[in-house]
Amino acid sequence: MNKRSMIGLVTVVALAAPSPAHAAAKGMPGYEVVAEWNHIPYALDDAAAERAYEDGKVYQKVLMQGVKVDSQGNVYVSTARWGGPEVPATLSKMVVKDGKKVLQPYPSTAMNEVGNGRALQAVLGFEIDRNDVMWILDQGHIAGKPSIPGAEKLVLWDIKQNKEIQRIEFNDEQSDKKCSFLNDVVVDNDTGFAYITDSGIFCDPLAGGLIVYDSKTNRARRVLDRTVFTQDQAGFVFRIDGRPVLEKTPMRTGADGIALSGDKKTLYWTNLSGDVLYALDTALLRNFEASEAEIRASVKRVATIPSNTDGMTCDRNGQLIMTALMMNGLTQYDPKTGKVSTLFIHPEMSWPDTLGWGPDGSLYVTSGHLHMFVDNVMNFEDPSVPNFRIWKIKTSRQPYTAK
Repeated sequence: MNKRSMIGLVTVVALAAPSPAHAAAKGMPGYEVVAEWNHIPYALDDAAAERAYEDGKVYQKVLMQGVKVDSQGNVYVSTARWGGPEVPATLSKMVVKDGKKVLQPYPSTAMNEVGNGRALQAVLGFEIDRNDVMWILDQGHIAGKPSIPGAEKLVLWDIKQNKEIQRIEFNDEQSDKKCSFLNDVVVDNDTGFAYITDSGIFCDPLAGGLIVYDSKTNRARRVLDRTVFTQDQAGFVFRIDGRPVLEKTPMRTGADGIALSGDKKTLYWTNLSGDVLYALDTALLRNFEASEAEIRASVKRVATIPSNTDGMTCDRNGQLIMTALMMNGLTQYDPKTGKVSTLFIHPEMSWPDTLGWGPDGSLYVTSGHLHMFVDNVMNFEDPSVPNFRIWKIKTSRQPYTAK
């Protein structure tokens, strides 16, 4: 995605509403819609701020991206500040206020303060590990502008203790303060390592790459910088519901979705503007003495996928689950057979973005019509299908993070 495309604002596609039995009738998992909104509502510190948000239609600058769930079933949502500094919070907890589900700034309003490099500026990807520690990835860029000092970082927040326990601010070798677009993060509690995708969208050519973080030593290393493995695929163009993404110029985005295998020995990732699933042995990535040449030579191209993907995760048995943008749903990759199959399809799951595991083994998925938002054609008032949804796909699988 280029800078001009990211800064634009948005509307929704009119789709026929299927019956709740749509997925189950085809032998797919059952589901429920946990929350849905035409525009994102916030529970702020005072009524005047809430009125100003609604009356000023600031919500037209807010896009929902990520969703994660803690061990108690609490739902958290990210809303990266692509539309500007007016977005009230970039990370929130879903709460009920006056009988309605709304977003409350998390961990606090102060921790979402714009212009404070110590606070959260623009969170897209985050993860909640098996210890209820939230690994918060701050891309730093607000409305596509260069990040301020300290903004591009990874913050570890203990949900149970309600306190920060660690952070790393990425230096210029780890993330480019002009080009980087820190997208998503996956965590291995067993080794203390995290792996991050950088889509590199704010420069042309793109500046994609991966970042490997060792929480035990608080060190990070950038690998596969500006390689074919982390850049947009030349000539790749995709459509959603027959509509080109984007309308004026093809979306270009590098390394995006990322996941660990069930045994945590393999790291998977894709470039959003592409149809190739890549993999690397995590043992090699954890060795900071391994050369860049050795890492590049070890990348495996494990599958060509039927749809590009934004978010992915693995279950404990090693099945890789991917959002499928062109298919309005989810696919899965079986590493034993090398086959990709359909897991869940729903015509109203437009731009399934991020996946999160619930404590009961269900999968949570956000859908947010991102392409419509970026093209500045989103109807925030009365779309025929709600713009933003959190879906719960009912499965009995165990996430890769399970003990």
